[in-house]
Amino acid sequence: MINALAGRRCSRNVPAMVSHSIRQARRDDLAFPVRVKVRVPEHGLGKSLDRMTVWLRENASAKGYACHSSPGVACSTAAFYFCDIDLAQRFVRSFPEAELADGTGSAKSRNEI
Repeated sequence: MINALAGRRCSRNVPAMVSHSIRQARRDDLAFPVRVKVRVPEHGLGKSLDRMTVWLRENASAKGYACHSSPGVACSTAAFYFCDIDLAQRFVRSFPEAELADGTGSAKSRNEI
């Protein structure tokens, strides 16, 4: 389990974080105005999370994002926190296969973002 701010990495399956990381998640929740929650499939995000991590490193400053596991409605989710709404929208568009945790499906299927 990796603290998302320390190394700017999320774990492959985005498991529940240790108590220190929960405190950090709360700080990130207060600090970052934009959040994108993605549904985590039963077996984790796998290679998709690897690609998301690379994308974040290439497109966001080290202090411009964070990620944590997060409770969702009837599913586990990964929450990606951003300082900038435009960056968050580019992130969502870059991963059209990711299912948003609001239950409406992927950005690709909704053809919205």
